[in-house]
Amino acid sequence: MSIVKEVQSIRRHQQAEQLANDDAFFALREALRNHSQRSLAKHLGVSQSAIAQRLGGFASAYDTNPYFTLRSLAEALAEEVQVQPEDLSACLRLVAQAISDFRSLRHARDRRTFLRQPSTTGDSRWDALVAAVAAREARNRGMDIPVWSEQPEFFLDRAWFVTRSPGLRALAFVESPSDFVVRHVYLDPAELESV
Repeated sequence: MSIVKEVQSIRRHQQAEQLANDDAFFALREALRNHSQRSLAKHLGVSQSAIAQRLGGFASAYDTNPYFTLRSLAEALAEEVQVQPEDLSACLRLVAQAISDFRSLRHARDRRTFLRQPSTTGDSRWDALVAAVAAREARNRGMDIPVWSEQPEFFLDRAWFVTRSPGLRALAFVESPSDFVVRHVYLDPAELESV
């Protein structure tokens, strides 16, 4: 096995372990909605203080705000593409809002929740764009790029210009962020900003 494949395997396992820890954490919090710490500790065979320590005052932004995740973004894009497949602006507004939501998340656990692998949008072009968003936003936050976003199915074989205007293609070709370019997705980066 090559060093590249070994490193990818290690990264995949590290990310899976982080996500499993997050899942356990959220499951614990969910269980505490219906049970006391003392009752839950008794059933788990640990002390109540161990439960309290594990939670450590954690609060999730998703508790109080209906922020997007990549999963909910992909679902919204799938609906939009089915209803109005030619309406790029509506889809790009959803993407811009999701990016804005990600940037407002303060906790690493919330950012990892946001970056979890989504289901398909039903359109490989939008799937590649969502993967590019994941890679770019993770990189900009100093996080590991999600391993799922580097899989071959998230790279297009042909260039896709996310514009209806032929005159804007040159601008998109020059200005597209690198995580989009490597996936053959070209757009004006201003389209990714929420106003």
